[in-house]
Order: sequence, then structure tokens, then C-alpha cells
Amino acid sequence: MKDDPLPVARRKRYPISWMFIGDCFVVALCMFIAYYLRYILNIGVVEGGDRPPVLAYLLHYSAGFFLFFLLAWNLDLYDSNVAQSLERSLSRLIKVSLFWAVMFLGLSLILKLSPPVSRLFVGYTCGLMCVLLPLWRILRVKMVQGVWGGRRYVRKILVVGCPDRNQAFVGKLATSLNEPCEVVGVVADGKKIGAKWFNLTVLGHLDSLESVLERYAVDDVVVADSEMGAKATLNIAKVCERHFVEFNLVPNQFDIFTQCLGLKMLGRQPVLGVSELPQNNMFSSLLKRMLDIVGAIVGLAITVPIFPIVYFLIRRESPGPVIYRQIRTGVGGKPFTIYKFRSMKLSSEADGKARWCSENDGRRLKIGAFLRKWNIDELPQFWNVLKGDMSLVGPRPERPELIRGFLDEIPHYQSRHSVRPGMTGWAQVNGLRGNTSLEDRIKHDLQYIENWSIWLDIVIQFRTLFQYKNAY
Repeated sequence: MKDDPLPVARRKRYPISWMFIGDCFVVALCMFIAYYLRYILNIGVVEGGDRPPVLAYLLHYSAGFFLFFLLAWNLDLYDSNVAQSLERSLSRLIKVSLFWAVMFLGLSLILKLSPPVSRLFVGYTCGLMCVLLPLWRILRVKMVQGVWGGRRYVRKILVVGCPDRNQAFVGKLATSLNEPCEVVGVVADGKKIGAKWFNLTVLGHLDSLESVLERYAVDDVVVADSEMGAKATLNIAKVCERHFVEFNLVPNQFDIFTQCLGLKMLGRQPVLGVSELPQNNMFSSLLKRMLDIVGAIVGLAITVPIFPIVYFLIRRESPGPVIYRQIRTGVGGKPFTIYKFRSMKLSSEADGKARWCSENDGRRLKIGAFLRKWNIDELPQFWNVLKGDMSLVGPRPERPELIRGFLDEIPHYQSRHSVRPGMTGWAQVNGLRGNTSLEDRIKHDLQYIENWSIWLDIVIQFRTLFQYKNAY
């Protein structure tokens, strides 16, 4: 017997329903606080004016609620894939709030709401929504993970198959932010029942899968071994169907763009393939490019005053060119010239062999170690961003001579060239830079490409300021 009478579908839907109710309450609170700031305290008001009664704004509140619901639905705010990721939820909430402000002002003009909608009221509401909605979502996560009914919504997950390469995946399941998960154990042939696979207990073999599902009240089965075979995988799916347990497959270690996989049309024939990547969408591409241009101009304006100081320090230690030019591979495999402050000795690659910098590398200048740690050597790349060779955020560009060796060794390496390379990236802020695992770096780059958003770019740029691991 399962210890929770709720069926799986309702267990997923119930928390999201409360999420929607909580969002509506917060939106109402934001509008009432905005009314108080605008009409009671008169904050930001140059001249006084008539104060419309609260009841006169009921139509405005109704229009605001309707618009919020419409935007939330259109932007998939309550889609399970979004709702179960705190990072995606927060970025989507900010986007909904900003769109709400613009569209609410336009809607009020079209409907000719009376009394007229105050722009300050809309601005205050939007600002409050940008702060209070994310705050409520974070508090909700803490409540779900805490004693307030947390155990009721813990999803019990059973892993089938236990290849060593999926250890990291199992760890991520157990640390899910929005929806707490408990990995109850693993089912696999060839393992002794009761033995440990990393931190998981082997609960049985494939022929005892049904009894394990019943005994441990499993909600989800995750097949972690992609080499199990089609027949065995189909049998597992049938067992899950009989027991109302959700069936899931883990993609191969380097299966790329799994979240972008969907139905699309080739001529009149529907096929399953990789749909348009998030940042290659016309609107997203234009927005990212505009932010890159603005960011590069601001970055140059702020950092140009320190260029003469860096120039003097480098020339004092090592006469020769201060700006280092190097050919790197950009979007679509197109080569471009990257600019950096020189941090290495002129003879660092006298043998003609390209290689990464390592810890305590004797080729570095004394000032070079400082420049690399604080990312100062990368500042001239604002010019690359302005030219369009690079973006502020993206996979770091590599040298063509290194890439030739990677193409045969690393599956899907070229996929990172589907977007502009960046001054910083998701791999770098996770400490994967310099002489670190190339496979891990590629995985992080592909994760970034697949899950790109403006919010993620902001997070990466902020983390770059405090990430010094392997910066040598």
C-alpha cells in the first residue's frame, strides 16, 4: 500500500495550483500597496490631484489580474518544467512583470478605463511584483522543504540501471529546489541486493521491479542506463503504466539539446528534431545583441582608464606588445582575432605548441597571474563584443589548432559553436577553466545553450566577479 492516497498526477498538480493562488494573492497585494504609495502617501507625485476611491479601481484590479493570468499562461509560467526549477521560475516572473506593466498601460488606453490609470501606480506595481513574486516563490520552496507538509510532496524516485557515469545525475535529483525528491534506491541486474551503489541501496533486480514499486511507494522510475536495450526498456515502461508510476529516461551523457527536442515540420512531414535554440530566436537574438552592445560600451567606458596602468606594468616587466592577438573559433566555426592583455612571456610558445596555462605556470609574467585571477586580461574583449565576434556571455572560444584534436575525442564539440562565444560562460563560473576536464566544460556549455535566458546571462556575469577557481 502506498503511504499517500493521492495519485501521481494530482501530486504534481496540487503544489502548482497553490503556487498560482499564491501568485494571485501577491499580485493583488502589489496593486494595493501601489495604490497606497501613489494616492495615500503621494510618493513621486509632483502635483496633488483627486484621489480615486479604492472601489473605483476595482475594474483596474480585474484588468490587471486578467492580464497577469494571460501572460503567465502564454509564457508557460506554470508549466511543470518551469515550475520545478526555481531559477527558470524567477526569470519568467521578472519577464511577466515587465510585460505586464507595458501591456497594462496599453490596455488601459484602449479600454479607456475610468478613472485614468496612473503611470506611477503601474510603475510601483511592476517594481513590487519584480521583488515580491520572486520572494514569495523562494519562501514557498523553504516551506515545501520544511515541516509544513514537506513530506507530503516528496517524490519517491527509483533508479533502474546504475552506470557509473550517471552518479552526478542522481545527486542532482536529491537536491531539487522546487520539488523535493527522495531517491529510494536502485534496481539493477548483476548487483547484489542490499549492496551499495555510491549512496544508494540495491533494492532488487529487474524481474522484481513490480514488487519494489509497491513496497517503496515509488512515484517515478528513472532508467539511467541508456544501453539497456529497447525490449527491456519497453517492459519497464509497461510495468510503470500498470502501477501508475511515471516513466523517465536519462539521455546519454552527451545527448545534446534534450529540452529543445520536439515535433517540427520538414515540408509536410512531422519529424522529431531539435527545434530553434532559445537565443537564436529572432527576438531573443536581437535582445541579446542589444544588451551586448550596451554592455560593451559601458564596459569600455568604465575600464579604459585602467588601460594605461596595465600597459605600464606589463611593459615594465616584459618589453614587447601589450595587446595579445590570437585566432579563435567563433559562431559557425568562423575564425576571428581575439584581443587580450598579454599575461605570458613572449617565448611562452616558442616551440609552436598550443597548450593551456596551468597552476604555477612558469611562462606567466608576475603581473600576469594578477591579471588572470581578476579577469583583467580579458577586458580588451569588450571590443570583440562590440564588433560582433563575441557576446558578453557564451562558451569560451578555443584555438583552431586545439579544436582539431577535440572533434574526434569529444562528442558534439562543434555544437558549442552554434552561438557566439563569450567573455565569460557557465563553465567558467563553475570553476571549469584552464587545465580542467574538457568533457565537463562541454557539458556545461551545452547546458547553457539549451537553457539560455537573459536572467541566466545576468547570473553568470554577476558570478564572474566572484569566481576565481582555476583562474591562473
